Amino acid sequence: MPYYAGLDAGGTKTHCLIADESGRVIAFGASGPGNYEVAGTSEARHEIETALNAALAESGIGLADLSAVGLGVAGADIDADFDMLEREVFGPLLGDIRRDFKNDSAAALRGGTRNGYGIVIACGTGCVCAGRDRAGVFARVGGFGEEFGDECSGTSIGHEALHKVFQARDGVVPPTKMTDLFVSRAECVDADDLFYRLYNQTITLESLEPMAPLVFEAALAGDSAACAILTGGGAYLGMMVNAVARNLGISADEFDVVMAGSVFKGSSPQLIESMTVVIRAECPRAAVVRSVYDPVVGALLMGLDLDNAVSKQTYSALENSLAEIELRHNVQLKTD
Repeated sequence: MPYYAGLDAGGTKTHCLIADESGRVIAFGASGPGNYEVAGTSEARHEIETALNAALAESGIGLADLSAVGLGVAGADIDADFDMLEREVFGPLLGDIRRDFKNDSAAALRGGTRNGYGIVIACGTGCVCAGRDRAGVFARVGGFGEEFGDECSGTSIGHEALHKVFQARDGVVPPTKMTDLFVSRAECVDADDLFYRLYNQTITLESLEPMAPLVFEAALAGDSAACAILTGGGAYLGMMVNAVARNLGISADEFDVVMAGSVFKGSSPQLIESMTVVIRAECPRAAVVRSVYDPVVGALLMGLDLDNAVSKQTYSALENSLAEIELRHNVQLKTD
């Protein structure tokens, strides 16, 4: 029987699933960050290999038993990245095993909707938007960082909030509830203490992460500065979605816009509401939805797609077996 694997290599973790040709998931493996931009190429390869080997060990099969692999890899952004990763990571690791190797946004999209087409807007530590039309044409915008134009992510939301805290400290803008939240997070006395400790580098921005949840908390309490940050961020994410829709020529079509990433789990609705308004203005038939599956399931489906048309029976076998894997490994792989 042929077997298939899916690998989702991200900035904080790497996950691997193995399934048989029916879609029944039989094994799971996990390890640390598989994004070479975060961990370095050598360490990323080690983490990817660790996750794959853990899944193979649990499945009881060998690498040679894999018919195909789907790869969703953070940091694989331009042609040179794919060439380097094939040469230094996936070629030595997988040999001639067939693979669908794409950026992690493709895995998020494939797992986000059962339609097999649509748009995914992923917003966590960074942000990226990608889409696929019914003919399989793929398009992507963003995902290269703030210095290359990305304006909304968990990181940028936190940084913008901290700017407002210090502007309020100087009296440039009105007081904000975010001040007390950031002071508490940093275990400081007040905004002055926070300012000087950051200025003197006795604490770092990294030590305050994740900062975005503080902004959502303040917005839920009605803080105008926090609400403005989330409203503006949501509008930009909506603009990214619309750009992908235009690039694919699907703005007038019916399709899912899949929300993926930690930012969409925020406690206040302003960001999602703002994004939805912007999307609907240009793509009136688009449905903004939560992701169905974790990206590693999307990567597995990418592997299965190389040999099979994924059917209702495949999805049924997938879902029934995922429940057991989730229980066995204390992970969440089905998100709707």
